[in-house]
Amino acid sequence: MCYDFYIQLNSEAGTPDAIKESISWWQDDCKKLNNLWWVLNYYAEKFDPDRDLRACIERHLDVLAKEKQASLEPQTPTP
Repeated sequence: MCYDFYIQLNSEAGTPDAIKESISWWQDDCKKLNNLWWVLNYYAEKFDPDRDLRACIERHLDVLAKEKQASLEPQTPTP
């Protein structure tokens, strides 16, 4: 699965700047962001040698996880 996504990423967004733009398109899709993180991890030497893109994805995933957790917590009525 990662290899197929790598091929797609390489052909559609072959530069770190283009990948960063893709992150903004997928910022609400945790599955896509997770797959992108793994591709960048496996192919770091080509796409993310300084780990900047993976750090950006991790921030987006953290926000999504916090939002999901907040939505699962019981809501207390306001007086």
